[in-house]
Amino acid sequence: MAFERGLVWGRSGNVSARVGEDAFLISASGSELGALNDDDLVLCRLDSEAWEGSKRPSIETGLHRGIYRAREEAMAVLHSQPLYSTLIACSDIALRADLFPEAMAYLGKVERAPYYHAGSRELAEAAATKARDSQALLLENHGVVCWGSSLDEVLLKTETLELLCRLVIVARTSGINLRYLGEKAMEDFIRHLQGIKGM
Repeated sequence: MAFERGLVWGRSGNVSARVGEDAFLISASGSELGALNDDDLVLCRLDSEAWEGSKRPSIETGLHRGIYRAREEAMAVLHSQPLYSTLIACSDIALRADLFPEAMAYLGKVERAPYYHAGSRELAEAAATKARDSQALLLENHGVVCWGSSLDEVLLKTETLELLCRLVIVARTSGINLRYLGEKAMEDFIRHLQGIKGM
């Protein structure tokens, strides 16, 4: 679905899902997310760098492992390079979610992790640190990472992030001034949603 919706291309991106308390499945190195099969999934440990499978795990396995270790409630992680989100990640444009309800509800605060080489321990540590405060991360000059309670949720977060970034880019190139709602409105909206869910 991520491939069909243009969120990943070629061999870009990697996806994982937690399996029990101590392990997670991740897409294999060099696999295409648009054509994954059972052989393209590698079982990895959370407490070590051990893995099982016929192929090597993604180069970004450490990044996924770091997020799972940092957030016990994280059940799935998607790392992708959608066009507009990656463009924002490659720029100095500040990204705010207080623009429309879905961005506030699904993304909240979007964090930005500094550039480190793909697959590096430094990148994994930076992502894990930022994941403590956000479920949607811009990786500078690299792409985006979203984590959540399910694969469906991380796909939704990634799509929402891409739409938010697209709105910002189109507004800038069209000379349209965006009207942000403000942090207080976003906090109030989250409380509003919680109140509705509690009814």
